[in-house]
Amino acid sequence: MPAGRDTHRPPQESVKPSRSLWPSLACAAALLLGTASAAAQPVRVLPDDAAAARLVIAAPSAGAPQTATLDGKRVGVAPGLRLFGTDNQLLASAAVAGQKLPVRYKLDLYGQLLTAWVLSEAEQQALKK
Repeated sequence: MPAGRDTHRPPQESVKPSRSLWPSLACAAALLLGTASAAAQPVRVLPDDAAAARLVIAAPSAGAPQTATLDGKRVGVAPGLRLFGTDNQLLASAAVAGQKLPVRYKLDLYGQLLTAWVLSEAEQQALKK
């Protein structure tokens, strides 16, 4: 040990919050949780250039590429299809196969269905206006 250095250190005092601090901490935590839950509400934004149609996705088969119809017109389905439900969650295309869904949609450069948003009743009414 080097000469002249004191190796004995006094114990550090622990810091205890006063009882009057707890209500303030609880209030701050409640405010933060309220803000987080409000920020977690998804905002659904549909592109202005997305066309509207009735979508029917064909049942998948092992030997053929997946297809869909948009207002009776047959189109291919892009490999990266994103189908958003009314709650803005992704839907599996096989789960909604055969159902007629009111959607707004976007096609890729090859004319294949790339993205579709299933419309809620309120969105359908707003689209009709």
